[in-house]
Amino acid sequence: MKILVIQTAFIGDLIMTTPIFRALREVFPKAQIDALVIPQSAIILKYNPYIDNIYAFDKKSGFFRKIFNFFQIINRFRKEKYDIGISVQSSYTSALILLLSGIVRRIGYRRLPFATDKVLLPKGLHNRLRVLKLLEPLSNKTFTDSTEIFLSEAEMSKAKEIIESCCNPENRKIAIAPGSVWETKKWSWEYYAELTKLLRSAKVDVFFIGSQQENELCEKIISYAQNPNAFNFAGKLNLLESAALIAEMDLLICNDSSPLHIANAVGTDVFAFFGPTVRQFGCFPYRQNDKMLEVELDCRPCSKHGGRRCPLGHHNCMKLIKPEYVYQLITEKFANSLPKT
Repeated sequence: MKILVIQTAFIGDLIMTTPIFRALREVFPKAQIDALVIPQSAIILKYNPYIDNIYAFDKKSGFFRKIFNFFQIINRFRKEKYDIGISVQSSYTSALILLLSGIVRRIGYRRLPFATDKVLLPKGLHNRLRVLKLLEPLSNKTFTDSTEIFLSEAEMSKAKEIIESCCNPENRKIAIAPGSVWETKKWSWEYYAELTKLLRSAKVDVFFIGSQQENELCEKIISYAQNPNAFNFAGKLNLLESAALIAEMDLLICNDSSPLHIANAVGTDVFAFFGPTVRQFGCFPYRQNDKMLEVELDCRPCSKHGGRRCPLGHHNCMKLIKPEYVYQLITEKFANSLPKT
């Protein structure tokens, strides 16, 4: 038995797909289970024990390069002779990969072209639960639905070394990820700076994380806040090293972006700002102590992903969430819980 799972969306989407690999291994313990992802997110599955092979398909490499990569993947998959193909996305590209690879049984959601098994979805499900619905044609079992990222000793050791070099052992540890691909999903840098400034009076060490492109943003926030217990690791860690650092935190504060899904996967509580997007889209933080920080407005949601600017010009979905309110939530949380050890 050979099974292929296609998920070529963003990092957060891939993390929300991880329950399917554990479930497939449970149903087909001796099967070859492979994954097709994009190069930027492949590292997320690096140590996943339920996956045999990880293939990368670069969709953003330009038209001619994409076509070349597409047929290269098709040629490889035809040789593999997969029995089952599962596409988490409903794009024509994913559908054609399954079809042209000669996979007889092709499973997807209702909108997936050329699917042999189409799954209907109830509305309002978290994406990790939607993904597990794709196994209904294969099994009627109930599966564990937690997302997960597997880390090596090297990543975990590096995270502990970072903390030991920076932290006061008596302080709480908060990670802040202020970036996002989508501009309107960002809580303002001034608000992040004000929150970081407020945290000076608390026994808290603050670790800023993000991409290399977000290093300058994090530096600006820390400079404004003048918090001696704030440290900038944006661009200094890869995805798994960032995940290991988040795993050591008492709390992550971030926008509606991939770090919130990393936090869910490593078991760290998360407070996430939701402005243009809403819970019904299925990408919300789902653990018991998580919080969605949002305000009810008639103009929400304005789009599936957010955009470059607020369509109405006010961005009140983020502006009305004040730093003092978030600081209050943090102090209340820490007053009622023990530090992560």
